[in-house]
Amino acid sequence: MLGWRSEAAIRINPLAPAQIISASNNILFGGGQAEYYSTDGGATWGQTSLPLLGGDAFHSDPTIDWTSDGTAWSITIGIDAFAYSLQLRAYKSTDHGATWTFDATISGSQRAADKEVIWVDHSNSSPYHDNLYVLWHNGSQVFVTRRTGGVWQTPLQVSGGETSGTGIGGDITTNADGVVFATWPDTGSQGIFMARSADGGASFSTPQQIASTFDYFLVSVPADAYRGALIYTSTGTFKSALHNDIYAVWNDLSGAPGCTTAFDEPRYNTNSSCKSRIWFARSTDGGSTWSAPTTINNQSSVNDQFLPALAVDPGTGRLGVTYYDTVDSLNRLRTDVWYQSSFDGGATWSVPLKLTTAETDESGAPYGTNANQYGDYTGLSAFAGQLFPAWTDRRFLRPRPAGRWRRPRPAGRGCCSTAPC
Repeated sequence: MLGWRSEAAIRINPLAPAQIISASNNILFGGGQAEYYSTDGGATWGQTSLPLLGGDAFHSDPTIDWTSDGTAWSITIGIDAFAYSLQLRAYKSTDHGATWTFDATISGSQRAADKEVIWVDHSNSSPYHDNLYVLWHNGSQVFVTRRTGGVWQTPLQVSGGETSGTGIGGDITTNADGVVFATWPDTGSQGIFMARSADGGASFSTPQQIASTFDYFLVSVPADAYRGALIYTSTGTFKSALHNDIYAVWNDLSGAPGCTTAFDEPRYNTNSSCKSRIWFARSTDGGSTWSAPTTINNQSSVNDQFLPALAVDPGTGRLGVTYYDTVDSLNRLRTDVWYQSSFDGGATWSVPLKLTTAETDESGAPYGTNANQYGDYTGLSAFAGQLFPAWTDRRFLRPRPAGRWRRPRPAGRGCCSTAPC
């Protein structure tokens, strides 16, 4: 497969950790979402793709997980480019990701379903063990569906009047007791909201605001100026006898003077003093109250951090976060992938560790090879002391001159990289 790659997802099978699945966009050639699979803990990988349904020109926005029977699940957007119809397609694999079959269209009658994410309740102590949850936005509002008892349920709207713009960029997760947490940013109010479900996704609480953002929708920085880095939440939980924690990270402007509104974005200006950072907030009481957001690595240098992924090791509570950072780039245009961990619930963070061995340059013109730049997100999975990140890596492609236009929805070319840490 030589198609446009971006927006990597990855998940370790918690009942068979040597089995790992990953996925990315694959739009230029063939269109079917790219799937990657390993049965030896990531030492070697196979590649395949999802079959397209009739009417779907290509797939986008991969998200994946496992159920306890060893079935791998992959959700993607089936896009009819002529009718501009976006529907969520569920696929499954019973051979560890080597082959995939269509399961269901889970977005009902909606035709603008976008930026979906899946989570499976893996907790043996949960009454809703093996429930599948998928969150997305359709137009302005946020929806959740669940698969329970072998049946996908009717989509349920979880956002309301608090979401005055578009609820794009959400996440969904559960804790050890099976409580479901849905989070999303709102482009209108610039708030980040959370709704909870204590009945396995049958109903959700009224959304509460857990944080605010300086920018909205996306942050345009020199390394990702054309498309822009989507402001989205990446979340996790840790529930034990001593903990009832929920965590969230997102990228945003630094909040320093002169860097607090969308008008302050650096965009293509490498000399701008405004920069982007990774923000973190947590709740230690099951989501009732939240800490004030803090940056996890606020360097003094003028560099940009964006597209974070957070994962929590369910056994130890170790937090891991990966993100792109231009800190080693002399011109603020090239990125490496960096990693930080926390062993105290996000109170403190480790010194950043660089994962990549070569920089990626996606700052070129929005034509041909890199119209999608980095896409909208990266992936990270954690289990039993191992963390596997996945990201867009284009170190072998030439950079191109900067373009004038901003973020399209069509995707750009690249590849999906995975590495343990």
